[in-house]
Amino acid sequence: TGKAILLDENFNEIKKVSARDAIITLKRLREKPRAIVIDGTATNSLVEAAEVLGVRVIAAKNFTTTQTKVELVSF
Repeated sequence: TGKAILLDENFNEIKKVSARDAIITLKRLREKPRAIVIDGTATNSLVEAAEVLGVRVIAAKNFTTTQTKVELVSF
């Protein structure tokens, strides 16, 4: 229900989407984000997709998994 902001290497906004659409958007973008900020919960599927696509950091309120190579930051 929250928003997701996809950020580039310099932490500039690439795209702002609903958290629900973040996985689809991640897979479609030509420019792969370095970080994702989610106003809500980062789901297993989002964390897994981000890891496969080379995202380095995910910041979210909650996480449904912590088993990942991506750095997870809670706020």
